[in-house]
Amino acid sequence: MQNIEIGRILRAATQGFAVGCRATQLDLPAFGALVKVTPLNGQETIYGLIYNINVDDDPLVQRLVLAESPKPAVIEDQRQNRILPIEMSVIAIGYERDGIIRQGFPPRPPLNLDPVVMVLDQDEIARFTDKLSYLRLILRAANENVPVDQLLVAHIRDVYRLRGDDAAWALRVIEEVIELLRANYETLMPTLEALNDALPELPVSAEMIE
Repeated sequence: MQNIEIGRILRAATQGFAVGCRATQLDLPAFGALVKVTPLNGQETIYGLIYNINVDDDPLVQRLVLAESPKPAVIEDQRQNRILPIEMSVIAIGYERDGIIRQGFPPRPPLNLDPVVMVLDQDEIARFTDKLSYLRLILRAANENVPVDQLLVAHIRDVYRLRGDDAAWALRVIEEVIELLRANYETLMPTLEALNDALPELPVSAEMIE
C-alpha cells in the first residue's frame, strides 16, 4: 500500500503537532495510526501517532442540529465543502535524517502547512517499528492527557495488520509493554485485557507478566 496524504500541519511543537483535514480526507486516518511529516524545507521527516480526532462545530452546524429534519444535501454540503477543518492531534515518536530512523523527539517541529501522510507502506512500517524504544515516549505522554493504554492497543492492532498479521512482532511488543508497565499495574492489566479483545488470535493473558 502507498502512503496517502491526509492533511497539513496546523500548529506544532517538539512533542507533537496538530493536523487539519477536510471531511473528504477522513476515510483513512484513525486513532493510533502511524503518520509522518516530510517538511517542505527538506529537514527531518517526523513520525507520530494520532491520539485524538476532533470535529469542531460552527454556527451553521449548531443551527442544523436544532433543525427537525435537515436535508441530506445540506448535510453533505456542510461536510464536504465547508472550510472548517477536522483536527487530529499527533504525538511525535521519531524522525528520519540522512536515511537513518531515530526514535525520540525530533530536533525541531514541522512548520505550518507541511503535508502529513499516513504510513501504509509495509517496508517503511517495519523499518520504524522493528525497534521498540518509541514505546517509552507513548507511556510518558500520559502526563499530557494522552490515553496511552488505548493508544497502545490501537497502535499494536493497526501495525500487526499492516505488517501482515505479524504475530512475532506483536508478542515482542506486548512483552516490552509488560516490562515497561510492570510497576504500573493499574495501567498494565486493562491494557492486556484490551489487547486480548483486540487480538483474540494471540495468547495475551495475565500469565504473561509472571
